[in-house]
Amino acid sequence: MTLTDKFRGLTPGQREKFNALKDSAGLEAFLFETGLELTVEEKAQVLEYIVSGKLSLADEELDNVAGGGCLSGSSMTCPKCGSTNVKKISNLNHFNNRYRCFSCDYSW
Repeated sequence: MTLTDKFRGLTPGQREKFNALKDSAGLEAFLFETGLELTVEEKAQVLEYIVSGKLSLADEELDNVAGGGCLSGSSMTCPKCGSTNVKKISNLNHFNNRYRCFSCDYSW
């Protein structure tokens, strides 16, 4: 299960609490409260994000920090299901491309 999958089920209230996190103690309390289980590496990734001060996350942004919805090298992650089974299906112009997820059939 990816970080995206783990964070996807958070309620709006839980996302608000996540946005208020400031340190590792707060993260540990949040994880205990929500029942989320993260590996040591995942905790380090989330803590790095928290410490950088780039919180105030929208749902889509939280999914991105959790590993989905953004370009990572040459692989794209589906913003709907988090799958990496994504291909570029058209090149509209230099800045606008169309992608399709072959796992959930979502296009954007």
